[in-house]
Amino acid sequence: MNPENKISVSIIIPAYNVSPYIEECIHSAFAQTYLHIEVICIDNNSTDGTWQKLEQLKLQYPQLIVDKEMKPGAPAARNKGLQLSKGEWLQFLDADDLLKPEKVAHQVALINNTPAVDVPFIAATCLKRDLKGNETKTSLNKEHPFKSLFATQLGITSSNLWNRNYIEAINGWDESLKSSQEADLMFRLLQVTENVIFDDKPLTIVRERPEGQISQQNHSKKWIRYFEKRVEMVQWIAENKSTLFAQEKRFFDDGLFGILKIMANENLIEAHTLYKKHLKDRYRPFEKQEHSTRGYLILYRALGFWGAEVARKLLGR
Repeated sequence: MNPENKISVSIIIPAYNVSPYIEECIHSAFAQTYLHIEVICIDNNSTDGTWQKLEQLKLQYPQLIVDKEMKPGAPAARNKGLQLSKGEWLQFLDADDLLKPEKVAHQVALINNTPAVDVPFIAATCLKRDLKGNETKTSLNKEHPFKSLFATQLGITSSNLWNRNYIEAINGWDESLKSSQEADLMFRLLQVTENVIFDDKPLTIVRERPEGQISQQNHSKKWIRYFEKRVEMVQWIAENKSTLFAQEKRFFDDGLFGILKIMANENLIEAHTLYKKHLKDRYRPFEKQEHSTRGYLILYRALGFWGAEVARKLLGR
């Protein structure tokens, strides 16, 4: 696979009911200017003809590796691809996303130009393309990897490039998770080392889909898992990174409070329960927040979290 002793990269694509997207996705993988790659696609119980498309694509790309994983969920499919792969670095690519031709070559160059050898992953921006074709670049928070991760500004599955040694050291993706999977993966990697490479060049395109996205299902439960994962992060940082926690406690608590305000729009009972459990006795919202106006603060001081959120709904704010 790598006769010139250069870094080898495995592109691993989980596929579930992505018949309209998989062909363009795989084309983008094989269009990489970097030559030392392999492409692996794992069908995850598709019922829409995705497997048939993969069989057709294998005629066009004989080197394409295709297989099936019966356990539901992208983490299981990614882990199956990991087992089959040989690359030193891993490009996990969601089947509805696209890579620009220079994506892998650009990030391999970053690895080669970085003195540190213990890099768990490259955290990269991407372009989000909506249904009308408009593209918006995501942002990275480079202050500290744990802050970046907490704020969901440490790249995403398809934009990042992952070091195989570290992925294997933490036993890959957690197949029990229904959401917050990439946050969990990065959190466990950062516990090993924080030596992340930041990449501001957006060379991955994340396409919005009108249907079929897991993120569009069980929305309230997704936010609960999102919040609980952030609580887990904060608790670990408090115990293991005491200086960072002391410096950034307000940042973390303010972020948790902002998540609960979003949750309250759909499930005030659950949001209030989590507020009482995690924030009521240790945090008060303050001015200069992005998510709380002066009027909201007055309501909060007078009525508490529950009352302020009820009043905000009644006022349409």
